[in-house]
Amino acid sequence: DYGTDVSSLGPESELSTRVMLTNVLRLLGEVRRRNQGCAHVSRPATLAVLPLSPNHGVFGNDGMYGEAKAALETVFNRWESEAWHPHLAIAGAVIGWTRGTGLMAANDAVAPAMEIEGARTFSADEMAANVVALMHQRIVDLAQTGPVWADLNGGLQRIGDIGKVVADARQTVRDNAKVARAIASGYGADMAVASGHALAALHTDYMVEPLFNPPTFFPDATHRIQQQQNLNGMVNLDKVVVITGYGEVGPYGNAETRWEMEAFGEFSLEGCVELAWVMGLIKHSGGAWVDAQSGMLVEDSQIKARYEPQILKHTGVRLLEPELLDG
Repeated sequence: DYGTDVSSLGPESELSTRVMLTNVLRLLGEVRRRNQGCAHVSRPATLAVLPLSPNHGVFGNDGMYGEAKAALETVFNRWESEAWHPHLAIAGAVIGWTRGTGLMAANDAVAPAMEIEGARTFSADEMAANVVALMHQRIVDLAQTGPVWADLNGGLQRIGDIGKVVADARQTVRDNAKVARAIASGYGADMAVASGHALAALHTDYMVEPLFNPPTFFPDATHRIQQQQNLNGMVNLDKVVVITGYGEVGPYGNAETRWEMEAFGEFSLEGCVELAWVMGLIKHSGGAWVDAQSGMLVEDSQIKARYEPQILKHTGVRLLEPELLDG
């Protein structure tokens, strides 16, 4: 919904409101209903941490985001007026400027300007630690008697006309980038005159092609192994069943490639390389990928564009190809 102002609200804005507001309230209502249906009252009551925001339309051009976050604050009144106690406890986290997230990615470049204005910006890890802290037992106990309001916005409310501050900061970033491009272009022109275009290209063309970067997940088991030393002599290891690994194989490959399609609707470069290799479209030879049929070298950056249509045609829930079943 980013970039949507009041004159361009549409179905996507309605959908985002349902996700950020209506469905959150429905989820809270379902938790309360389930707890009410129990034969006993639990202590402590289930704690729900609400994602609030100081942005109630102050940035602008973000669809129904501000309206949804402002409306979510009515939960603090509903908790008492609708008698949610003792079935549900509420803590509201007013999440401030958090760098390095998908929501704020477009604003990361202007975060230093917010710091100059006196506000505090947070890394994703810092804000995550703040939110998780709201689930500490002391906060849970405090929320049993009334909703807890956690102001984690870093003082953004002290910045006057924050929308203009952000707009000016963005313009400064664009101006600086324009100057840097002009300097690089001028330097390249000088190099072309003095040393030729081939050498100038080395100093002005910085196109970097993406490479296949396979994810690796190897947990540190040293601490766990040391803990197991206490079990020596307690069981007959000859009769112990040991699970050495697990995995998923499905229509979209393994769990990682399946999640890419479910979450993003497309495969990453790494996902395409893995599936192309599994499907026999490419193979690894001499430290590089080559086409399985022609044997020609295939650059990492070309694999997604070259093989993804064929991968999509032969993955997912579909009718099985007759050739796989001998016709």
